[in-house]
Formats: sequence, C-alpha cells, structure tokens
Amino acid sequence: MCGIAGFVNLDGAPADAGVVAAMMRTIRHRGPDDRGQLLLSLRRGEVPADADAADTGLGFHRLKVLDLSEQGHQPMINPSGTIVVAFNGEIYNAFDYKAGLEAAGFRFRSRTDTEVLLYLYERDGLDGMLERLNGMFAIVIADLRSHEIHIARDPFGIKPLYWTQAGSSVLFASEAKAFLAHPAFTAAIDEGYVDEQLAFRYVAGEASLLKGVRQLRPGHRLKITPDGVTTTRYWSIPDGVEKAPLTSGEATDQLEEVMRCSVASQLLSDVKVGCQLSGGIDSSVVTTLARAQSGDIDTFSVVFEDPKFSEDRWISEAAATAGAESHRFLFSEAAFTGSLELATWHMDQPISHPNSLGIWLLAERSREHVTVLLSGEGADEVFGGYPRYVAHHQSAEAFIRTTQFQPESKLARVRPGANLASALARRAELFREGGGDQLSNCLKYDMQTYLVDLLVRQDKMTMAHGVENRVPFLDRRVVDFARRLPAGHLVTAAGGSAERSTKIVVKALARRTFDDAFVYRSKGAFNLPLSQYFRSQRFTQLMEDQLLPGMKRRALVSEPAVRELWRRSLSAPALTEPFWIPVALELWAQQFVDGRRV
Repeated sequence: MCGIAGFVNLDGAPADAGVVAAMMRTIRHRGPDDRGQLLLSLRRGEVPADADAADTGLGFHRLKVLDLSEQGHQPMINPSGTIVVAFNGEIYNAFDYKAGLEAAGFRFRSRTDTEVLLYLYERDGLDGMLERLNGMFAIVIADLRSHEIHIARDPFGIKPLYWTQAGSSVLFASEAKAFLAHPAFTAAIDEGYVDEQLAFRYVAGEASLLKGVRQLRPGHRLKITPDGVTTTRYWSIPDGVEKAPLTSGEATDQLEEVMRCSVASQLLSDVKVGCQLSGGIDSSVVTTLARAQSGDIDTFSVVFEDPKFSEDRWISEAAATAGAESHRFLFSEAAFTGSLELATWHMDQPISHPNSLGIWLLAERSREHVTVLLSGEGADEVFGGYPRYVAHHQSAEAFIRTTQFQPESKLARVRPGANLASALARRAELFREGGGDQLSNCLKYDMQTYLVDLLVRQDKMTMAHGVENRVPFLDRRVVDFARRLPAGHLVTAAGGSAERSTKIVVKALARRTFDDAFVYRSKGAFNLPLSQYFRSQRFTQLMEDQLLPGMKRRALVSEPAVRELWRRSLSAPALTEPFWIPVALELWAQQFVDGRRV
C-alpha cells in the first residue's frame, strides 16, 4: 500500500521537481518506508538528462509489505528504460505469472508484485495485464514508447485515484489533497453536488465536492497523451450470468471454498497481518478463516464503555472461537473530538459517517502491532445484507430512495431550496448500468455507489497511519460466485425476521462456526454515543468559535437550522447524524477550500 502523486504538462512546459515533492509531502503518511520521484518527457518519450526537458512529474511513497529490500523502490523502470510504473495496492495472483514471464525472458530483480505488473504490461499490453489481475490497485504506467500514461483503478474501487485538469496540466494522485500543492489548482466547492452530499452523505460516480476533481471510477482506466485525456471502462460487475442451481449446502460449500482461497491469498505478506474484528458475522468469518490458515492471528477492535454501543460481547465470542489474540481499544469522547479535524484532513471529503473516527483509532493503535489488516467490508453489498434488498421488486427510483439518508422535507430545513432532481437522475443512470435481474441490479448499484464510499473511508482512515486494509469479500472469484447465485441464496421475502431474510448464504457459512444467537442477532451499525460527544466542552467550543460562524459566511446551509438541530440532537439520538452531516461539510470546507490546515 502506497501513495502516488504526479502531473503532466500537456503544453510541454517544464515539470517542476519542487511541485512533485510538495504534492508527495501531502501523502507521505501512505508510504513512510521509502520515497521516490522521477521527471519524464512524455512528448519526447524519454527520461531526459536535462530536467528542463521534462514535462511530467511522478512521485511515490512506499509502505513496504512485500520484499522489504530496496529492490522494491518505485517508480520502477524496466531494464530498457522505456516503461515506468507506480503501483498502490496488492495483486494477490501476481506470482502465478512469474514463471511464465521468466520463461519469456524477463529477469526479476525483486520479489514484488510491482515488477510482475511491469513485465505483464510489457509482454501483454494494458488490456492483457488488467484482465489477469485479482487484487486492489491504483496503477500509473508511463509508456515512453507510445508517449502515453495509463492509469487504472481496481474493479471495486478498493484503492482510490483522483484526477483533475488545472490549466494545461493534468494532475493525478491517491488523495485529492495532493492537488492543493500544485500552483495551477484552485480549490472550490462544486455547489451542484452539495444537495446530494447532504441527502446521501456522499457524491456518487466520478464527481466530487471539489470543483473539477474526479474520482477514476472502479473498473476504469484513464489515458493521458500530449493531446488530452480519455477514460474507458475495462471491467464491469458481471450481469446476466446464468444462475447456478445449487442447494443450500452446495452454495455454502462453494462460498467457504472461494472465501478460503481469498483469505489465503490475502495473507501473503512480509510483514505482520491481523484482522479488523467488529464482532459482526462478516469480519468474524474472515477472522476464523485467517486463523485456520495462518495458525496465528491477532484481532483489533473498538469498544465503548456504554454497553448500548459496544459489541464487546460478540467480539469476545468471535476471538475466542477463532483462537485469536484480541486487542481492544476504548473509544471515548476525547478520541472523537481529538481526532475530528485531523481525520477530516486525511479523509479528503466530509466525514459523513462519524464512526469513521472509530476506524481511525483502530488503525492508529493497531499499527503498533501490525501493518496489514483484513476486514469484512463488502459482504453486505455483494451478498445482500441490507433489509432494503428484501423489497428489491420495487422500481429503480424507489430503490435509490431507500439509500437516501434524509428526505427533501428534512433536507429543506437545513438547506432551503435544495433540489435532488439532478442527483437522482445521475444515480438512476448508474442504476441503469445493471443488465441483470432486479435484485442483481440493486446490488450492482450499491456496489458502484455506497460501497465505493465505504472503501474510500477504509482506505483513508487506515492509510493515515500507514496500515494496509485488505477485503477478502471483494476477491473477484468471490464476487463472480455471488453473481451466479439465485436470489434465494441471498435474500428472501418469505417472512421471518430481517436477520434471517438477508445475506442468507454468508450466514449459513457463519453458522458452521457460530451459534444462532451470534449469527441471527440484530445487525449492529457501529454507532457512536454522539449525543454525549456533542455536548462536550471541546465540541461546543469548535461549533461556536469556528463551525457555526463558517456556515453563516459560506451560506451553503442555514446556520440557525443547524444550531437548532444541534440543540435537539442532545436529547434525541435519531437527530445526531442529520445534524452531523452539515457539520462535517463545513469542517471539510474550512480545510480544503479556506486553507485552514491542521
């Protein structure tokens, strides 16, 4: 896991090494073990001896996970000096191709998946390389032979990649904050997406709240040439595949096998690996599989003093059942207020889910023990874990509405004149990318929207502390298997509790290790005691001295309405998150737009 930052001057203007270095400094937390930068000439197709002849800058910060030697240094260049790669992520099947590459004449200098990528590209081209990869990645390849830069993001968006055009320069980076260090970039809020942010808690698709800044969508690649930029989809979540006629037992057996293979491949590391254990069934399944294959695994969890919020009971049961050592970190009011501003800076966007600060604490503390964490993220969206999937027969717009955090009537109180028509239209277009049955389309929509936002959160909160987060449920083999399952193995509308109507096959797998009380309990939401935190002296001071005055000046939301929501949220827990969303927006805007650094 690492960090990438760079730019191309399309007009051929000299690339400033100082600007590359400044962009890299903003993301050094992603790769504290090594750094490298390179100036290239895309137009001339070379690494020029004279820096003034360079039009492209590429920088890299490395977190050493595979091959801890200096041979893994990036940017990595092939022996002929014609191809340069910068790679953030892990390719779990990379070494399946090493023998074939060696037989084709390639000689390896390292034990890294980066070098495998480099030679796969050289042998098979971009499409040939991408179709072979199973992993999480953001890859930048400068092909000096063809005067092109190729950038690709993994199929599910586990690793982030942002890009923008500022004047005659195209900028790209693992985190959007790197753009703030480029002199041609001016930060501004794109007000066309504020309503969507407030209603859904995130912006879907390629857009972002920073004007002109785009996320490279999952399964997409971007090409930069001296003539400009083009984006292309190279992979899509499978649609319309033939459903496998499996019994319940057969489906569970096959899920167990693909998950076992996924976890085994993701345990590959030259540094210590642990599990992020929430106590839910997804992370518990990952933990038991990891413990069975590694023989030794530590788990890391966040707990609370108030038993209404803590999953401590289930964490204890999962860790004991797996035979894993459990590390638990107490989340407190001080942890919330103390990390709020710095975590916002690392997030690159408003912290719309307050429990992201729990992940921040978990990563910060677990870094004392491990460098890599396996999590259960993705299982709900892939296998149908939310109650809204039970009513999947509803129309596309109705389903999209179920993912809306607050209706227009409530949104209008905080933002008078709010209009969600354009947001709903954009999301309907994303929904129409599904080409299967209705349930499959609902799952695909969530995988391409809500899940991407959750994965960005996982990445930013863990990488802030130099921790790599891996997600076994998003192995391509696991997702391919899930897309072949008939609806009855995912959700059922045949009555019974919500706990028994969703994520059926995953719960059947969990039932092989845990009892019914563990597997079929009400789904936890990792909530925080926000009402308590919102009345603290430190938060009150932040609101009164900084955030409410900022809201009044910016006028994106109604300051009196937010103040009233704050007052009511202190005794009405249901209002804490609706209050939190405009607060998170203002906190982010002050840092990224106003330049208030932490």
